[in-house]
Amino acid sequence: MVNFDKLEWWREARFGLFIHWGLYSIPAGVWKGREVPGIGEQILRFAEIPMAEYEKLAAEFNPAGFDADAIVKLAVDAGMKYLVFTAKHHDGFAMFHSKVDPFNIVDASPFGRDVVKELAEACAKAGIKFCIYYSQRQDWHHPDGAWNEWKGQHPVPLEERGSDFNRCMDGKCIPQMKELLTEYGQIGLVWYDTPVDSTREQSRKFAKLVRRMQPGCLVCDRVGNGYGDYAVLGDNEFPYCSQNMDGEVPATMNHSWGYKSTDPNWKDAGQLLYSLIRSVSNGCNYLLNIGPKSDGTVPSESVERLQAIGQWMKTNGEAIHGAGAAPFPNPFPWGMATAKGNNLYLVFSKWPGPSFGLKGLKTQVMKATLLGDPEARIDVQQERDAEWLVKNRLVLDGLPERAPEGYFPVVKLELAGVPQAEQVLAPADDGSISLFAGNAKIKRSKGSRLAIDRKGLPVGFHEGSGSLRWTFAAEQPGRYRLEALTNRHWSHDWVEGIHVEVEVASETLGAQLCPDVALDNIQSKYHPETISRIGGVEFDKPGMHTLKLTVVDMPKHEVRDPLCEDLEEDRTLNLIECRLVPEKETRI
Repeated sequence: MVNFDKLEWWREARFGLFIHWGLYSIPAGVWKGREVPGIGEQILRFAEIPMAEYEKLAAEFNPAGFDADAIVKLAVDAGMKYLVFTAKHHDGFAMFHSKVDPFNIVDASPFGRDVVKELAEACAKAGIKFCIYYSQRQDWHHPDGAWNEWKGQHPVPLEERGSDFNRCMDGKCIPQMKELLTEYGQIGLVWYDTPVDSTREQSRKFAKLVRRMQPGCLVCDRVGNGYGDYAVLGDNEFPYCSQNMDGEVPATMNHSWGYKSTDPNWKDAGQLLYSLIRSVSNGCNYLLNIGPKSDGTVPSESVERLQAIGQWMKTNGEAIHGAGAAPFPNPFPWGMATAKGNNLYLVFSKWPGPSFGLKGLKTQVMKATLLGDPEARIDVQQERDAEWLVKNRLVLDGLPERAPEGYFPVVKLELAGVPQAEQVLAPADDGSISLFAGNAKIKRSKGSRLAIDRKGLPVGFHEGSGSLRWTFAAEQPGRYRLEALTNRHWSHDWVEGIHVEVEVASETLGAQLCPDVALDNIQSKYHPETISRIGGVEFDKPGMHTLKLTVVDMPKHEVRDPLCEDLEEDRTLNLIECRLVPEKETRI
């Protein structure tokens, strides 16, 4: 059982810095003059480099520009409260002085300095939590590590590799973890990664080691088999609606974790801030990555973005630190909301102008303040009418006509108590109705594993699995266009022939989902999103309605990456939401 006090600092922090740095920063995505596809820190696997060749990079690794204090200051100025560093990534190279294996930065490189030690000391001086990443199952330098299976990669014959992970675990990983947990002071958390096929006993051993040696240290759930203290979402995956969990979103600034000179796809500061706010508004932490160059310096693109985030945090950080999900059942078209104590924070991506209305808030508002301009006078009006479908309405008057300068202005509402809201799926101001999968009621078929996962997406949603149902308020009569927003894993092509059936407003609609509109997912190219038209629905009067969605047929999808073949076992329609849009709208 998770100890609440153990997680308290982590919930207060909400924002952390991830650092992926190692030998892979030298090739930086290019091997022997060829640009290598895939993420930079895994160039060893993607380029199928023989380990004997990769080991030679250590003799070149002399990052004279590395400055632990400067990196930690960059994190602190950005409003980050913890730092997670890759003590050892999948390539097996330790960025600390390990007595267990000479393949480490002190013994094998001319740099000869213990980077983990320097970062731990810098974090202690700055007053933020120092944490470590450790790849416990994938170690491509050890013959029994997972996924080191390309021809010529290792002196050990291919057929003999990976036969007994316990040899790697007991001979290298556990002893190195003991070094990290005893020689570098207090560790805030251990970010284990990719348990792959770890047994329950192996996962338990990794987790138990941390809890025995540093009882206050957290363990993320990538240790495997349910032994973590909190949940980590997939890389660059975001929750779509709050699932009331302790979760963390690990995210990149471009598409690679380790420095990759050939990846210019930098998200701008506004996109990164949106991701931070989105994570916290759904009750999750946001762990944002930088990948230093081989000389130890941080790319200027990363520095500029962290500095811009820091400027926003100086004014609006109270809406992030210690905050969590607001009690409203649906996301908002105008922005996001976070809650902390008796305060509610409205974070605007679309400025409403001088007047703003909010439906469903039940708690009395005592005062409203614009965090960027605390002298601005904002008038508050609250009404309740038992005849309304959504019975509580809040109106704020006196907001600036134009949006304040900068990203995402925040209005703070000081309430008479902890914020409470009606749990009605209500229309937005434009009349559109969003039915997120995370808010659906599930009706399973016998033997079905249909469920909602921690991102708010269905798991095991296919033909014969059951149905998703929503009860919602339609305040405007008339014709609505029904759309489905879905996503897919990057290793899957779009599946043709997905047939669904929808029952709503005494109508039954059958449709084949087709990618009518492909959306640009700014957070991650690995989870493309698509809008499909389903049909039209008529509401003859305002009222409460129910929508039921069933998958009639879902063909199997092709998996392009053999390392993702296990995803086929959980075949599912990744439905994000069903959306009803008044026909007068021309959104698509």
